Amino acid sequence: MYQYKYQQRSLLLLLPLGLLAIVSYALDNRIPIGIGYSLQNLLLELSRNILPAFVAVTIACMIPSINRFFQLFSVGFNYTMISSVSLSLYPDLFTQPTAWVISALTATLFFLPSNEEETGESISFYQILLKACGVILIPSLTLISIMVIIRNIEHSILLTFTSVFVDSILSCLFVPIYEIMLSLGFSSLLNSLVSLQSNSHTIQAMLNSILMTNMFSLPAIIMTKAICLSNQKRLFLVFLAIITSLTSTIGSCISVELAILLFFFTNTILAISLSSIVTFFICYHLQLSTFTNFYMLYQPDLILKNLTFLHMSYSHFMVIICALILPVFIQTGLDKLIRLGSIKHRLKHKARKATCSANLTSSPDLILIALLKNLGGKSNISSVSFFNFTLEIKVYDFNVINSGQINAICGRKTYYSRSDKKIILHLQDKSQQIYIWLSNFIEASRLYNPIAVQISEPFDIHTHIKNLQEKSKVERYRLDPN
Repeated sequence: MYQYKYQQRSLLLLLPLGLLAIVSYALDNRIPIGIGYSLQNLLLELSRNILPAFVAVTIACMIPSINRFFQLFSVGFNYTMISSVSLSLYPDLFTQPTAWVISALTATLFFLPSNEEETGESISFYQILLKACGVILIPSLTLISIMVIIRNIEHSILLTFTSVFVDSILSCLFVPIYEIMLSLGFSSLLNSLVSLQSNSHTIQAMLNSILMTNMFSLPAIIMTKAICLSNQKRLFLVFLAIITSLTSTIGSCISVELAILLFFFTNTILAISLSSIVTFFICYHLQLSTFTNFYMLYQPDLILKNLTFLHMSYSHFMVIICALILPVFIQTGLDKLIRLGSIKHRLKHKARKATCSANLTSSPDLILIALLKNLGGKSNISSVSFFNFTLEIKVYDFNVINSGQINAICGRKTYYSRSDKKIILHLQDKSQQIYIWLSNFIEASRLYNPIAVQISEPFDIHTHIKNLQEKSKVERYRLDPN
């Protein structure tokens, strides 16, 4: 159930990308569709600015929240305000909407479940006011911070990317820098560099490596990553690879796709950077001619010269094959290294806890006591079921459970469903015995009918002292002869 819901939410993220791709192809300015050119261009610009808002909303749906309605409303509201102000004040700076999506998503930080919600305590008016101010101000401050950082990077690039640097071997670093800037939506800053407006072999190698990376290497890396990951993420990456291969010329789509990889699958960005550098040296060695220039490179879309595929040579096809094969080996090697590191870390962690957990995992009695303690007691357990060495426990209050301790007890992946108040445990051969004991506890709790006991009033020391003082005063007056 947990894997199914995760796949549903992750696949929902691909729907706005697919719609953006369809609209971009349908409203392409180079293809007349029977309406005026100005109206067609206006519809295209509106779709490029509005549909990424749904990307932000679908990403927000994957983040835990204490109030889903206000979370999604705040994300949509902030995206609308940020995009409107940015287009009116800085129309040439944001060629891609990725920075707006990232800034709007910072509003979800104020809707994450906190200690107050987990313990059932009420939130004060002051805390609500702080959250409201944060939802309004933090996304705008985030966008301003991104703009300041990008402006500083732009200043550094203008000082660094001179003609001497471009003609050196260090120019291979331009391609991964361009990919990262494209993922943040600020690639237009690099397109306008004066040192890049030439027709040298280095500039042609840069352009060819960017084309090969986005059109061929990127889908190959995503597909390789899908093969190496678990089933719950594989389907999402397969569809993302298909959409990436179809939308490699659409700047807004490729920017959002790179941003997804940057924040959710970080090691793929390293694979993209390494493969782009290798592709750059191959293109530079073969001295291939290019089919675009920096003025037609993702501003906002990639535009190729006319009859591009008719002018491709044998060397171009060789580079395409290399751009498809090399990223597969690079991504596979990185995944193997990461998996080897995680295995070493896991072995060290298990060796550290071996002494403490040996008695616990060997005794079903201790496992039962630990589970009852971290599930909030037997009164918090609603029902329990058993199937194929797996326990499915439903609780009344999901906020009182200790998920960290439960993960340590089970030793394997534990699945939680907050909406269904359900926990799925894997205890291997001890699952059936634990199930029997928990079932007996639940049955005994249902049959238990305690007799009402009269509870005395709470003792107040101040009232007791006052009564004693009055009693002593009365006694003193009674014994006084006068």
